[in-house]
Amino acid sequence: MKLHSERLLHAKKHLTPWHQHQQGQVYLLSHGMMMLETAGQQWAMTAGNLGWLPPHCPHQALACGKVIGWILYLPGACCNTLAATPRLTAANALSSALLERIAQFSAPLDMAQQRLVEVLLDEMRSEEAEPLQLPLPQDARLLKIAYGLLNDPANDRQQGEWAAWAGLSPRTLSRRFMQETGMSFSRWRQQARVIRSLEALSAGMPVANVANECGYDNVSAYIAAFRQRFGITPGLYFT
Repeated sequence: MKLHSERLLHAKKHLTPWHQHQQGQVYLLSHGMMMLETAGQQWAMTAGNLGWLPPHCPHQALACGKVIGWILYLPGACCNTLAATPRLTAANALSSALLERIAQFSAPLDMAQQRLVEVLLDEMRSEEAEPLQLPLPQDARLLKIAYGLLNDPANDRQQGEWAAWAGLSPRTLSRRFMQETGMSFSRWRQQARVIRSLEALSAGMPVANVANECGYDNVSAYIAAFRQRFGITPGLYFT
């Protein structure tokens, strides 16, 4: 079995442009947050997440703050029984320990090391995906709006103003956003704000400040939106 690893050490705002690999990739972050974009989706990877990208999956990544972790590159033969689409799961204690141990192996692997890889693959197959994906629209005008909201979640433009800014009617914006993302514009905007808030939370910013930076009128509204998405309060998420 041939596999290799790479240490993730990125400074804040480091951008890895669009690319793809012949191997499958397993990500584990131990510190920081990374926004990982695949075709049509944006992912918020935080410490404690295990990310999976199948072979030949185009992606780009932006480090939000200092990022530390590992990338494990799996040969094609190891990927056949794993998900055919990107996934993001909560890494349990076993999968985290396994990946950090395996990342330090040198090829070729002996039988004992290969068994540990098989255990890691079993863990990856059994874990449930985390709700950290945010679908992106494909229409160029809608994508312009989506990036505008992600880059400035506190922007208080109303839906009609965003439509005019992108050069389409409010009715077209509503209809196409639902068609291309499965969400209403207002729902998508709320999800974008919540996911973007993870960056500030991971850096230890007080919840009240995070709520303000992400465009919420009050802390209670932010906590309610966060709990609806993740089933837990912002203050408890990283514990």
